[in-house]
Amino acid sequence: MTEEDHLLLNNLKTNTQRLFKGFNVLENQKKLLDEKILSLKHEIKLLEKEKSELSRKNEKLKIATQLLSGNDERKEAKQKIDFLVREIDKCIALLNK
Repeated sequence: MTEEDHLLLNNLKTNTQRLFKGFNVLENQKKLLDEKILSLKHEIKLLEKEKSELSRKNEKLKIATQLLSGNDERKEAKQKIDFLVREIDKCIALLNK
């Protein structure tokens, strides 16, 4: 083997080692990012649930406010309550099938 062959072989070994080190670094980064993705997905689910609960509370507060205010708003609140009761009745009917 010539001196040039030894240099080429050493360069190949060095580059191969650098390549594997880079691969390992990227693989570790991917694992960290995958964990972060899972964490963020979980946080999104919690925030969506909280948003849904707050929307329901807001709707209840609107109805309560309307019931405590003037006649026109009271009529609208009664219509909303009637609608909700009909929806509940539909759900009960579906459960009984």
